[in-house]
Amino acid sequence: MTENDALEFVRTSIGSVWALELLVLLRREPVRSWPLDLMIHESRSSVVAVSHAIQMLENAGLVVQTAPREYRYRPTTPTLDAIGDLVQKIYSNKPSAVISAIFDLPNDQLRTFAQAFKLKE
Repeated sequence: MTENDALEFVRTSIGSVWALELLVLLRREPVRSWPLDLMIHESRSSVVAVSHAIQMLENAGLVVQTAPREYRYRPTTPTLDAIGDLVQKIYSNKPSAVISAIFDLPNDQLRTFAQAFKLKE
């Protein structure tokens, strides 16, 4: 697993800074179930942003719901756990690289969309 693999995972599966922040928060105490209200408080965010971020992390296979409105870090495979670990390490050392990976995707999609309408000579 390389740094580029981890950043590609962030780009395609995490998709938001809120989800990235929640991933780091939940990985700090992987056996703890976090109530949604506490995640909102800890991330200084809104119900909508945290709920969306949790959904993204669930879809990525990194988080599971343990009770109504409670979640914990529980990757579905050892590979996902390794990716989560690497993402957290990169984020602690080079946060701008991870955040850039998140913001690169919309630009790539916009570029692809724009290229579809270029006039051919």
